[in-house]
Amino acid sequence: MEDAQSFRLIAKLDIEDIPLNNVNGQNIVYWEDIQPVFPGVKYVKNGKVAVTMMRDSDENIIKPDRIKHCPNVVLEVVLSTTVQHVHVDPPISTTNPGFESTVLHQLGGIYDQGHTTQDIVKQVLKGVQEANDRLILIQSKTEAILTRNYELLEYTIPRLFIVLPEESTPWDPKTMLRTKFRLHFICECGEHSEASGSKIPHHLHLANHEGYVVNKPTEFFKKYGPFLMLMLEMIKVGTSIAGHVVPALASLKVVDILDSAQSTIDSVTSKVVEGVDYSLKYLEECRTLIQKSDGVDIDGNVMMSQQDLDTYFAGVEGLEGVDLRQLGSYLSASGSDNLLGNLYRMTTKDGHVKWVCRHHYRAGYQEAHTQKLRDVVQLVSLKVTLKSSFAAAELYEAIRKAKAGVYDLDIAFGWDCSRTDLEALDKALKMSSVSILRLDLRMFEASIASKLLSTSTRYEILVRIMEHPNMKTIHIVLSKDFMKLPSLQPKRLTHFRKLSIELTPRASDFRVIVKSLKTNNPLTILNLENNSIGNDGALALSEALKTNTTLTTLNLQRNSIEKEGALALSEALKTNTTLTTLNLKNNSIGKEGALALTNVSKTSGCTIVT
Repeated sequence: MEDAQSFRLIAKLDIEDIPLNNVNGQNIVYWEDIQPVFPGVKYVKNGKVAVTMMRDSDENIIKPDRIKHCPNVVLEVVLSTTVQHVHVDPPISTTNPGFESTVLHQLGGIYDQGHTTQDIVKQVLKGVQEANDRLILIQSKTEAILTRNYELLEYTIPRLFIVLPEESTPWDPKTMLRTKFRLHFICECGEHSEASGSKIPHHLHLANHEGYVVNKPTEFFKKYGPFLMLMLEMIKVGTSIAGHVVPALASLKVVDILDSAQSTIDSVTSKVVEGVDYSLKYLEECRTLIQKSDGVDIDGNVMMSQQDLDTYFAGVEGLEGVDLRQLGSYLSASGSDNLLGNLYRMTTKDGHVKWVCRHHYRAGYQEAHTQKLRDVVQLVSLKVTLKSSFAAAELYEAIRKAKAGVYDLDIAFGWDCSRTDLEALDKALKMSSVSILRLDLRMFEASIASKLLSTSTRYEILVRIMEHPNMKTIHIVLSKDFMKLPSLQPKRLTHFRKLSIELTPRASDFRVIVKSLKTNNPLTILNLENNSIGNDGALALSEALKTNTTLTTLNLQRNSIEKEGALALSEALKTNTTLTTLNLKNNSIGKEGALALTNVSKTSGCTIVT
């Protein structure tokens, strides 16, 4: 563990180590310890980013002045006289290996040009000053954005985001308007999410998500252009403000593909690095085009002056609630109230709303919520509708750790859940006391990848759940993506008291369903309402029912079934002994069809609704 922070004067090589102080478990350096070592210190930098004084939860500078420890980094000290007192003398012989000797040695060869050398140095200093001024402006604007707090109702969408091109292509102003962009949200982790003993980095980073396609890009960039430029600059050069740390893009490990969400925190793809530069050039060009369309005479080849920047960023202090709500209209996105772009909306202990990724949510917020869930799952019976994979993870963790344990679980997946969510449920149930399970999967959505790679895996997971030895009763409501009912037949059913499956298929899957009914699969409830199967469909179902011994409930409302179909169904019920409910409301079966069904219901034990 480090016990000192390393410093050096800007453009110097000599390093000075200043001892750290541990305050409330956090390593810091007092400003009063820096001043004797570097008299006249104005501020210190981490790369291109100024290191700011630490602030409390009310954004007041903590006294005495202090900065946060930056491990494995040499901070550069800027003196109050560094820029103001620059004087160029004729080059002299020196053995000093510092930056000045290198520059002066290079200038020595052209010193006899006299005035030309002075002009070169002035231009260099002017460029440095302009770059510093630009950085300070961006820093101040970024600080205003990061320190702004929102009420829960106006913070319905993550407030930090950038845009990146969908494809990595070389910059070409002639083709820029054909570029398609995706919006990527940023995880708002920081000191507020950093729990004691946390081993993962807590700096702002792009969410592990494919991003959202930007609709109406011209209108979008005109509205959010200044904000986007600030966010892109922040990602590129890095910053450290009010408990938020953003490492400079160049300091992150560059990889070809991110293998996991953990890699997202520590690494960045080359596509992102190139995309940030591309997006900045695009925004600069857009600004030029917009100003020209407004009649402003501007040279697009010249970098924005400080005055231009001041004007462009005027009023950018963070997006208003209405701006955030309107943002959704530009995106091809869908998400729950608390989940968007793989970020989860949480409220900190200070009452501030933050959107964070799963890693930082679990690190900083989960324990309190999990304890509440543990209190709930002490009940022997629990009915719950989950709205996201985050909520599901919390529940599973609570069920596993509950002392008494839930044995009767009625759980509905209320979001577009996937195969991964089923696998998580399977693991949780193995470690639980659940023996009675009702599982509603109507919102299940097979991903493109799972459809291409394997259509059987999701069935295998459900079969594994059915085969858990502690399971006695299971009722599963399937989505339309589960049509291969024979694949849901467990091999071991000796431990079961009851297994039932409910399904509402698509009209296009009718033939598949009829075929599966002849195989005596676990399907017990079949809802075919409003599928327009007609008499032909009723005849096909009748043949399947003559051999089926598992289906108990069949809903055929609004299916254009007439007398012929009703008579066929009545004949099937003479041999079928398991169907207990048949709903034929809103069909035109006629008096003869109704009479035939009424007569057969008296002997078959099936309740028929017409």
